[in-house]
Amino acid sequence: MRRRIPFVWLADQRIDHAAGFATLRGAALRREEEGTNRWVLARGRFDAPPSAARLDLAITVDGRYRAWLNGAPLGRGPVRSAPHFQRYDSYRASVRPGANLIALLVHVPGVDLAWYERMKGAWQPVFGDGGIWVEARSGKRRVEIEWRLIETDAWRRDTPRAGWGQDFIEDFDARQIDPGWIEPEFDDSGWPAGRPMISTGNAAAEARGFGRVDPFPVLAASGIPQAVEDIILPSAILWVKAAEPRPDLPLDERLYSERLLPAAPDAAEHVDALLSHDGDGAVIRTAGGRDTALMLSFEPYHAGRPFIEIEAQGGEVVELAVAEALPGEFGRGLAGDGLRQEGHLGVAHLFRYTARPGRQRFEKFNWTAVRAMQIVVRNAPQGLTIRRVGSLATHYPALPVGRFECSDPLLNRLWDVGRHTVLQCMHDSWVDCPGREARQWVGDALVQSDVAATAFGPSAHPLQRQFLRQASEGQRADGLVRMFAPGDIDPDALVIPDFTLLWLIAAGRFYAESGDLDTIDAVFPAIERGLAWFERHQSEHGLLVDVPHWHFIEWAHLDRSGEAAAINALYVGALDAVAVLAEAVARPRVAERCNALRDRAAAALNARHWDEERGVYVDSVDPDSGARRPRVSQHANALMLLFDIAPTGRVAQMLAAITDEARLKLTAAPPIVPDGPPFDEESDIVRANSFFLHFVYSGLAGRGAFDWVIGDIRRAYGPMLATGTTTLWESFSPNASLCHGFSATPVFQLSRHCLGIAPLAPGYGSFSIDPDPADLDWARGAVPTPFGPITVDWKREGGRLSLSLDYPPECRPVVQDRAGRRLVGDERTETGAELRFEFS
Repeated sequence: MRRRIPFVWLADQRIDHAAGFATLRGAALRREEEGTNRWVLARGRFDAPPSAARLDLAITVDGRYRAWLNGAPLGRGPVRSAPHFQRYDSYRASVRPGANLIALLVHVPGVDLAWYERMKGAWQPVFGDGGIWVEARSGKRRVEIEWRLIETDAWRRDTPRAGWGQDFIEDFDARQIDPGWIEPEFDDSGWPAGRPMISTGNAAAEARGFGRVDPFPVLAASGIPQAVEDIILPSAILWVKAAEPRPDLPLDERLYSERLLPAAPDAAEHVDALLSHDGDGAVIRTAGGRDTALMLSFEPYHAGRPFIEIEAQGGEVVELAVAEALPGEFGRGLAGDGLRQEGHLGVAHLFRYTARPGRQRFEKFNWTAVRAMQIVVRNAPQGLTIRRVGSLATHYPALPVGRFECSDPLLNRLWDVGRHTVLQCMHDSWVDCPGREARQWVGDALVQSDVAATAFGPSAHPLQRQFLRQASEGQRADGLVRMFAPGDIDPDALVIPDFTLLWLIAAGRFYAESGDLDTIDAVFPAIERGLAWFERHQSEHGLLVDVPHWHFIEWAHLDRSGEAAAINALYVGALDAVAVLAEAVARPRVAERCNALRDRAAAALNARHWDEERGVYVDSVDPDSGARRPRVSQHANALMLLFDIAPTGRVAQMLAAITDEARLKLTAAPPIVPDGPPFDEESDIVRANSFFLHFVYSGLAGRGAFDWVIGDIRRAYGPMLATGTTTLWESFSPNASLCHGFSATPVFQLSRHCLGIAPLAPGYGSFSIDPDPADLDWARGAVPTPFGPITVDWKREGGRLSLSLDYPPECRPVVQDRAGRRLVGDERTETGAELRFEFS
C-alpha cells in the first residue's frame, strides 16, 4: 500500500537531500556517520476516541522492534523483508479512552544480517539507517501519535557479532536506563520530539524533479501471524563451578575460554529452585578472585530467547551463553566442561548484563537455539539472587492437525521428532536452523514446506505464501532467485541455480496443497523470468550444459560437469510444475512451451545418459562427444523416477541398482561431510545425504519401493534417535547443525506414502487413496486439507488390507491402481469409505 503518514526518527540524525541525487555519481551510503548496532527508545502518545475499546495498529521499523502498549507487551517485528517490499505487522489492541502510550525498543543493525537487509541506495543516503512507522486507526478514523525518541547507551555498540550473519552480542548495562520508560506515567518531557522523515529539497532540486524523498514509500502487510511464546525452565542443573576470570579477553571469547575450577561451598545455594516456577530462587556468590559458573540443560531443544530474573545490589555482572548441545553431548566438547566455541562458523550466542539495584529481568532481543545454558556471575561478593532463569520459547503458530502412528515405535518417534524439528525452523520465515544461521535458504524451504503441509496443513500456508513472494521480490536481474532471501547476500553474489528450480517446483506443490491461485498469479511473472534463465543455458540437445555458479544439488560428490543429469532432471520437474501453473493462470502458450521443452529435455536424458549395461543413468555426459562419464548417483536416478522421465521398462533395473546397499556410498563433501569411504566409479553409486533424501525417497516410493524407503529411514535415522536427540540433524553425524528442517523428510514420507493420501486437484478437491503398507501391520493418522482433515486407519491381516477413511464433503476420493494389489471391497458414503485390498 502507499502509506499516508511519514516515518519518524531521531531529531538529530542529519538529513541530506542532495545525497540522494548524488548517488547518480556513485556517492557512498551513509554508514560511518551513524555507525552500527544502535538502540533507540521511542514513546508515542495518542488519545483514543471515547467510544473506542480497540484500535487497529500497524507497525514497522528499519531494523527490528519490541513494542509495548500502556506498559504491557504488544509484539515484535517486523517480519523479515527486502526494503523495497517492507512488511508491517498488524495488531488489534485494547485501549483505554483518552491518553494511551505505545513504546518501541528499536534496534538498527547498520549492517546486513541473515534476516535483515539495509537499503543500498534511494532514500538511505538522504536519511541514513533507522526509522519507525506506526499507524493507529479507530474504524476509518486515523489517530494521531506524538513521538519522542532518544538513542540509548545502555547497550554497548562496539560488541562483536554472534556468528556468520548474526546480530551483535548484547552487552547491556541496566544502570543506564530507567525500566519505567515503557510506562505511560514516565516523564519523557526531556526527550526530543521525533522528526518526520520527509525531505523536499530546494527550488533547484524541485525543478529537476528530485523533490520529496521519504523512506519505504510503499509498504506491504505481513501475511503471517505473530509468533507464539512459552516460558521453558531448565530441566536440570548439571554443575556449579568457579571460573578463573579473564577480563583481558573480548566478550565473544571470555566465557568460552575461562578455566573452570571446583566451586567454593557457599558459591551457590538453593540452585534446584531454578527448576521450578515456585520458590525464592538461588543465591550466587563470588569470592577469592573467582567468579561462579552454572551449567543448565533444557529439554527439548528449542528456539527461544534466553532470559534471567534477578535481585541485585547493583553492579553485578551476568554473562549468559546458550548452545545447541551440552558439553560432551553428541561428541561435542567434554562432559563436565563449560561451553566452548565450536564449529566451522564460530557461533557464540551470549549476552552480558550489568545489574541495577533491585529486582529486574533481562531477555535476549533475538531468539536462538537453546539446549545448554552457561551462566557466569561476576562481582557478586554479597550474593546475587537468581529468581528465575529460562528461555522464552518461540515459533510460528502452526496447528498440529496432521497425525501419524503405526506399528513401529521407532517410526512413530521419528515422526514426532521430525515435526518438532520443522516447528523450530518456522518463525517469520522458513529458517534452515535456529542456531547457526536462521536464514531462509530456498532449497531448504521446499522440503520444510512439504513436511509442514503434512504436519500442520493450512495453518502453514501463510508462511509458504510469504516465501514464494519473497523469493520473487529478491530475484536477480538475470532471473535466478537468490539462494536465500531476504538476507545478507548481494543479488550479484554467489548463487545456486538449482535452488531456482526448487522454488519453481515449490510453487507447483503449494498450489496443489492450497489451491491458492492468487499467490501463483502474483509470482508468475517471476516464475517466467526464472525459467528463462535455464532456457538460455541449454545445449542443442535441449539440456542444460556446464551450469555456472554454485552447482550445489546437495552435500554429495556427484559429477556435475557437462550435461549433468541431476540438474537437468530438476529442470524437467520445474517445467512440469510451471506448465500446470501456466494453465491455472490462463497462460496456455507458456504451458505449451513448457511441455515442449520438457519433452525435449526428457528425451535427451533418456538417449544420452542411459547406460544399458549398468541399468542406470550416469551423472554426466560430455556435451561435445556425447561420451558418458562413469559416476552414478541416487540423486539423478531417483529424479528420473520422481518426474516420470524414465520409461517403465527401465524402472526395475534402476531400482535394483540404486537400492543396492553394497554399492551405495556416502561421499565426502566438506565441511558437512568431511570424508567418505573409497569410491569405485565403475561400480559404486553416490548415496543421497540428508537433504536430497527427500527427493530420493519420493522417487522410489512412487515407483513401488516404499519398503526400501522404510528400511533406509530406519538405517539412516535410527542411530540418530538412539542418541536421545529431540531434533533431527543437518547431517547423519553431529558435525553440523543439530536442528535442520530439511532432515525431517520422514514426516512427509510416512504420511504421504504410508497413509497414501495426496492431492489430485488443487486444495484436495479430489485426492488419491494409495496406501503402501511396506512391512507395517497397521497405520493411522490425519492429513490436513483446506477443507479439514482426511483421516485414515488401516490394518493388514495376511494378504488383505482393510482401510477406513473419513474426509470432508468438499473432497472426492479416487482409489489408485497399484501393481500387485487389487480392490476387493468398496463401501462409500458422502464423507467416508471402507475399502479392502488384496495383495498378490
